[in-house]
Amino acid sequence: MFNIYKIFSLSEIISFLENRNFENFGFTNDHAYINASSLEEGLLIESTDNKVSDENIELAVKVLKELDKCVSMAYKWLEHFNLKNDRWYPDALDEGFEISGIYVGNYGYGHFQTPLTEGFTITFSTKNSYPCEFTVKFHKNMHPFAVEEWVV
Repeated sequence: MFNIYKIFSLSEIISFLENRNFENFGFTNDHAYINASSLEEGLLIESTDNKVSDENIELAVKVLKELDKCVSMAYKWLEHFNLKNDRWYPDALDEGFEISGIYVGNYGYGHFQTPLTEGFTITFSTKNSYPCEFTVKFHKNMHPFAVEEWVV
């Protein structure tokens, strides 16, 4: 049974995924969810009828195993944000970012959230409480192509 309070390491989650063991995951109508010690909002994977596709499992494992590389690529996109002229939060980005959550599956982008893209996203928050988060979007080939900022 899924325990919403239990938190797992990334290596434990990788093992669960590789072994197709989803007993520690929670399921909603279209997502599998698990809490991770290094992710404030956890890992969310697209699913259908409480089943995660092999493609999404393999991509999630690859993302988690190569997370440092993915974060490094994401930071190159995040470096474009500059708040030095912001009246209320000029120092918001000075301490950097931390990962809030990871999503694997199909997702939209842009104003109308179309077309759908197969891949994953990594959402970041600032370390010093700026009221926005930043989601870097990756194609399934592990390359980032967009970043969105949104108010939390």
